[in-house]
Amino acid sequence: MSQSRIEQARRRAAGAKRIAVAAAAAGFLALVVVVRAGHPGHASTSSGSSGTSGTSQSSTQGSEDDNFDFGSSSVAPSSSAPQAQTSVS
Repeated sequence: MSQSRIEQARRRAAGAKRIAVAAAAAGFLALVVVVRAGHPGHASTSSGSSGTSGTSQSSTQGSEDDNFDFGSSSVAPSSSAPQAQTSVS
């Protein structure tokens, strides 16, 4: 017995869904690869620097890890009074 038109349509829809999911997964993986390759902290991009900058970078990093400088700790007050919404919808 041959398949009905509904069964054929369901089979085509299921195939299209599988193709869409596979394409989305492949696109996501490609995006991850591109982002990781372009990230400035990635090992392949930072290994191309000269030896002197690598040693100065590691010596300053070790001595400044615990000394964060966030600038002034004061917070300026608001210049206008807060506004409350009084209407009800």
